[in-house]
Amino acid sequence: MIRRIRQVLAILSAVLVCSCSALTVDALPQPGGARDGYDVTFEFANVLNLPDRARVVMDGVTVGVVTDVDVIGDRVDVTSRIDAGVVIPSDIRGILQQPTVLGDIYVALERDPDAAGPAPPLQPGGTVPLAHTSSPPQIEDTIATLANFVASGSIQRAQDAMIGLNRVAETSDVELREVVAHMSSNLSELADNMESADLALHGLADTATVLSAKRSAIGHWFSPAGMLGFDRATQVTSRLSVMIPSIGSVYTGGFWLVPMLTTMGDAMGAVQSTKWAVEDEIPRWRTLFNDYFLPQDKYPAINITSIVGPDGRELSGDVADVLRILGAAP
Repeated sequence: MIRRIRQVLAILSAVLVCSCSALTVDALPQPGGARDGYDVTFEFANVLNLPDRARVVMDGVTVGVVTDVDVIGDRVDVTSRIDAGVVIPSDIRGILQQPTVLGDIYVALERDPDAAGPAPPLQPGGTVPLAHTSSPPQIEDTIATLANFVASGSIQRAQDAMIGLNRVAETSDVELREVVAHMSSNLSELADNMESADLALHGLADTATVLSAKRSAIGHWFSPAGMLGFDRATQVTSRLSVMIPSIGSVYTGGFWLVPMLTTMGDAMGAVQSTKWAVEDEIPRWRTLFNDYFLPQDKYPAINITSIVGPDGRELSGDVADVLRILGAAP
């Protein structure tokens, strides 16, 4: 009899254990369990730490719950059950928010503040695209980053820098004033010469425009054909630089050309002065030849108009008689 009682108790214990093992938290009834409404899918880049059956809040009121989460490619589709009678605009934006540091994340729906007018409602089974959703950084990542910042010594280095600046300001007050004065003068000169700065900027802009217009030519310079041309030009130049000095001593001893060129310059100046003097004398020579020499050479004759003797008497009459007697005059 006792053996049968023990067998019955063992069987009851096994049944009880099996029934308890099938009972989970998900099997318990949750707030807002069964909802009448329609499904809407939100595309997020990251939904880390989003709990099951998370709330969907719009305008501060819970309007639905998350029913399913699926990873599709590089995004996560969050399917939510929206209450019946709730109208969601098609331009709605979905954001994952956390009310407190230790609070659960929920899906917050925000209206577009830049919308010109009311958007048409989102149809049942519609999807809010990835461009209209945002996943803020997790609080754990923020705390880890803050911990790394504090533990890395950045605050201590900033404090040391401020202490160093205070020491410089205390021990070198005169030098600090000089630095400030120089900076003030430089800024004043810059303010006074803003036109020059504008001209420089305009010049740079014009240069950039010209270079942009000649982009094809510049591209040809840096192409394989252009590089080959640069290489050949460099080789020719190197050969000429070796060949030209070997022609004579003009390249290495050309200093003697300086006095020669100076003398040639003086000679050319003297020739130029002589030319001016000759040009001034030409009219006089022209008058001498045209008015005096050429007429006498064409008509060689002497007209005697008066002959005066030692005593002052006029002798031209006697000469005329003598020439008449000789037959030389009529």
